[in-house]
Amino acid sequence: MKFIAQSNITELLRALAAQAEVWAPRGLRGSGGAVMFERWRDDDQLDLEHFTSLSAKDLILPRTEKLFGFSYVFGGAPTGDASGSAPTGCLPGGRETIEIESAEPAPRTVLFGSRACDAKALTVLDALFNPPEGEAYGDPQYVGRRSTLSVITVACTTCDAACFCSSFENGTAEKAGSDLLLYPVEGGFLAEAVTDKGREIMSASGAGSGLVLFEESDQQLPKLAVTTIIDGLEGLEKQLPVIFEDLDFWQAITANCTSCGFCTYSCPTCHCFDIHDEMRGDREGERLRSWDACMFYLYTQETSGHNPRPTLAHRYRNRINHKFSYYPANQGKILCTGCGRCIRGCPVGLDIRAVLKAAADRAAADGKASDQAPGVNVNENDGQ
Repeated sequence: MKFIAQSNITELLRALAAQAEVWAPRGLRGSGGAVMFERWRDDDQLDLEHFTSLSAKDLILPRTEKLFGFSYVFGGAPTGDASGSAPTGCLPGGRETIEIESAEPAPRTVLFGSRACDAKALTVLDALFNPPEGEAYGDPQYVGRRSTLSVITVACTTCDAACFCSSFENGTAEKAGSDLLLYPVEGGFLAEAVTDKGREIMSASGAGSGLVLFEESDQQLPKLAVTTIIDGLEGLEKQLPVIFEDLDFWQAITANCTSCGFCTYSCPTCHCFDIHDEMRGDREGERLRSWDACMFYLYTQETSGHNPRPTLAHRYRNRINHKFSYYPANQGKILCTGCGRCIRGCPVGLDIRAVLKAAADRAAADGKASDQAPGVNVNENDGQ
């Protein structure tokens, strides 16, 4: 195990920033105390004590991104006219064609100060957007950003009452999605390389100074936080379909929900999006992909005006089923990492852990669960 002193973190970031964009958590100016992942500048004060309000998923799935640009141009002989003269209504020079302008390649990026739940979320999104070559379609925009991203994660020695990552394997020390894992200890961090990218980062020296940043250490790993544990998550994949038609249950669950969408936007694994064209005049424009949310009424409204999910109950039912039933069945991973942001930020206090417990209890009470999977139990700790 190697050690990097707290006083050398800025030197590390400088060395990384010389070769890549570096994003790190800091207090957002004028926000009243919110911490966000922001592009790091040399005079920025890092905040590794508090949880970021939003995840870093927009580094690989931006809130709005250009898929490609396009323009309509005229050129070449029109079809069926060997003379080369333009038909009525067409500019001289020939038929209309479309020119496509590809999106710019992804820059090399380093995410510093991620938490285990956010790093793991990258692998959960990979299952859909970046599957193993030959198994399924890989989204080129996502794949490009993912391949140029390096992730430096800080293991959690403390947590709050909303965290529940310990419900999943390895919890606060989860390595999936990380390239380098830092463990807070007195005076700095113990460092463990998870991938070749992580080993490359550990070989970095102070920018222009030759300072060795990572040194051998015999310090012991710190005691890590254990968050709220929800037992029985695996059983939900088969339990949730049992109560799919029980709209009374879902209406009761969502009685106070305002459909604000914060739970989806703040979630590190939610990935609903819309695709639309933005025109500049009538001859050129860009095709954009932007975040959307399944909790919004218009998300599923069809051109005819029909909406298959007309109420909050229908939409929230889909959200829970997608995360804990559809996605595990189709992609093999639960679409949740226990970060707790949807709990912290919900304006009406809707707690997804309580929803899961209620859903499992309701399914068990109906006596229709196919394999009698255990109910979901929430075991609170003291948050330390």
